[in-house]
Parts: sequence; structure tokens; C-alpha cells
Amino acid sequence: LAYVQSKEYQELMANNRIYEQASHDLITNKNRLHKAVQLTFPEIEHLLANPRGKNYWSIALRFPHPDIVLETKEADIIDFLKGLTGIGKKRANDITQSLIRLAKVACPAVKKNSAHIRGLKMAINNILSAEEECQTALQEMAKLAPKRDLEILTSIPGIGKNTALRIISELGDIRRFNNPSQLNAFVGVDPQVYESGNLTAHLSISKRGTAIGRKVLYLAINQIQSAKKVGNPCHIADYYEKRKRSSETASHKKAAIASIHKLLRTIFALIK
Repeated sequence: LAYVQSKEYQELMANNRIYEQASHDLITNKNRLHKAVQLTFPEIEHLLANPRGKNYWSIALRFPHPDIVLETKEADIIDFLKGLTGIGKKRANDITQSLIRLAKVACPAVKKNSAHIRGLKMAINNILSAEEECQTALQEMAKLAPKRDLEILTSIPGIGKNTALRIISELGDIRRFNNPSQLNAFVGVDPQVYESGNLTAHLSISKRGTAIGRKVLYLAINQIQSAKKVGNPCHIADYYEKRKRSSETASHKKAAIASIHKLLRTIFALIK
């Protein structure tokens, strides 16, 4: 009899696809924001140490042009900054002084009423919306994912909760597979085989199944490698290094694909 997985896995996959789409939109709109800022207020990217978080986006949305900064009272800027997450009175005052200084030396390419300002604001609103969708999707996946499977995946060094949730969402219920080869074929990392007469050649991976699943597993291998560098060894990371040493011409991609095979076999064994 066929093993039928529960409907919760369909919801998990749907949420992961929303997360993937929102992540794509996030990257696209970040690039659009950077392009717009170069025309309206390029100096604002030097205001904070990390010009990426929600605070930076909120500041850029409120002050997209240096003229707007210079027209706003210093006390009003401080009050606005104190309303942001993690910014107290002293830090708000320091940021305000830096913002005013940058506005005075800024050389914008457009005026404050330019259409580029609208484009900048649209990009920031899209970023905030995509960020919220990503968090919502992860929260929904956390509610639906089997707790035991999540514990097993997060026990692998380098795989965090978010990555584990995305792996479960894409692979579905591992128990419906009879062996690791079926799981490899489902993901599309099984090798293609060409046979003609007495010739048998192994080609590249088949790339059947879920492309997003392959992407998440490739990301997981990179995270496992990073974890080993900071003192969290794993047999999968050791296998990756062994494949890299076995051939001078072995690329990172080939070694990573081989490591994905090893990771899938490990996941299959632990869950089954």
C-alpha cells in the first residue's frame, strides 16, 4: 500500500514557496533601493554601520532627500529616531547629528520632488512587506512542522531552525520513501545515465523534482561547512573535504552535490 502523507505537508510546501517568492522580492527591491538612493541621497548609506535593517529602511523612508533633513527641526528628527527599535535618547541624538552633517555635504542628482523619491519609497515599502511575509511564512511552518523531525534536523551542526523548516517543507514526509535513492530522485540530485550498446556514461544530475529543494540543500551544505570552521565538526563536512581532496579538479559545486547525497542519506536514516 502507498504511504500517504498528511495534508499539513502541503501547507508546509505552500508556505515555503511564499517564503521563496518573498525572499526573491526582497533581493530585487533592495537592489532597486540602492539604485534610487544613489540619485536621491547616497550619503545616507554611511549613516548606520549596517545599511540594511529595518531602522535604516525607516530612516530612508522618512528622509529620502537631504533637503528634507535640512527642512526638519532637529528635535523632530530625534523624536522620530527614538521611536525606532533599539534607539535611545543618546543614540538618537548622535544619529541626528550625523544625518544633518551628511545632508549638508550631500550632492543629490535629483530634486526632492523627483519621481525617483516615489520609486525609493515604493522599494522600501515592498522590502518591509516582503520581510513581514518571510517571517509570517516561517512562523506558519514552525506551527505545522513535526517537532521530532525538526529536532533531528537541527541536531546536525550548521543547520538552524529556519533551514530545517525549509528542508522539511520541500522534502515532505521522509517516511513515504523506501530508500535514500528514491529521496535523491525526488530532489533531482540523482545522476543521469546514458546507455548505448556497450557504452554506459554517467552525466550530470537529473534536476528532476523540486529546484527549490535543491537550492535549500545546497545552502545547508554551505552552512555545515561554515559551522565546521567555527568549531562544530560534522561527518558531512568531513566528506565534503574528502571529495575536494580526492581530485584536484573537483569544484565546490561537484563536492557540494556529493555532500547533498550524504546529507539526504543521513536525514533518511535518522528519521526512518
